[in-house]
Amino acid sequence: MRLTPEHVAQYREEGCTRVEGAFSAEWVDRLRGAVARCRAALEAGAPLPAVGSVGPRNPPSLHRTGSGGVQLRNCMAADRAFLDWLAESPAAELVGRLTGARHVRFWMDATFIKEGSDAETATPWHNDVCTFPFTGEQQPSLWVALTDVDEDNAPMLTLAGSSRDRWRYHSPLSRQDLTLEGYRPWRELLERVAAPDADIRVWPARAGDALLIHPRTIHASRAQAPGRAGPRMAFTTRWLGSDVIWAPDALSVTVSGLSDHPAMVPGAPPPESLFPILWRAEAAGRPAGSA
Repeated sequence: MRLTPEHVAQYREEGCTRVEGAFSAEWVDRLRGAVARCRAALEAGAPLPAVGSVGPRNPPSLHRTGSGGVQLRNCMAADRAFLDWLAESPAAELVGRLTGARHVRFWMDATFIKEGSDAETATPWHNDVCTFPFTGEQQPSLWVALTDVDEDNAPMLTLAGSSRDRWRYHSPLSRQDLTLEGYRPWRELLERVAAPDADIRVWPARAGDALLIHPRTIHASRAQAPGRAGPRMAFTTRWLGSDVIWAPDALSVTVSGLSDHPAMVPGAPPPESLFPILWRAEAAGRPAGSA
């Protein structure tokens, strides 16, 4: 993995950057194996006991979108390959260097598998922070391609510069009848991306490439083009940097064992006992571009 000042600048200005070859073919194979094992267990209704600890999380789950879309959520602790990737891969360092965080912690994971051209397998336009119970600039999503993702294989799309918005938009999955300060209606987000001058970026990727997406960046993905063979697979993780504080509201996702945990204090950073620090800038001691 080689990060450059250009990666840092693009992330800062556009709210997304692609790091080519961030993860080796070996890591891609190991992650694909873990995804296959977790998917098979969840589809069979088998239990997925934890093989390690990553703190309070909702249980592993499988969700279907359209006739060919599958999402796996919260599988990190259920497979040793995922835990090895978290501890041994350059993921935490990549997040820390690109966000400028003093330290970073892992929060949650989701895997997106798209099979077939059903339009419902496309990911709708949204920004991630709309459901986060945290606030802070340094809580990005790290999206890792586990298959080649060219322009007809459901690539990611972003609205460049939307990371600089001051507000959140309602999630398409959350209540639209509830008005909270700092939120805008989802229809306004859709109007922005449909505008003639919308600066929409398309992000093709090779297996092992990574995108870092700012929490306020408006983004989506296409469905696979008709006739496209094979799955499109991406493994995503969400992270907490040094400026992140606990700030749930009525539109935040509820996390089992976390939302009511006495150590989670509104207005304070999450405690290290629940979210261990995986990378520190002072320990690394190198600027972006020298890795």
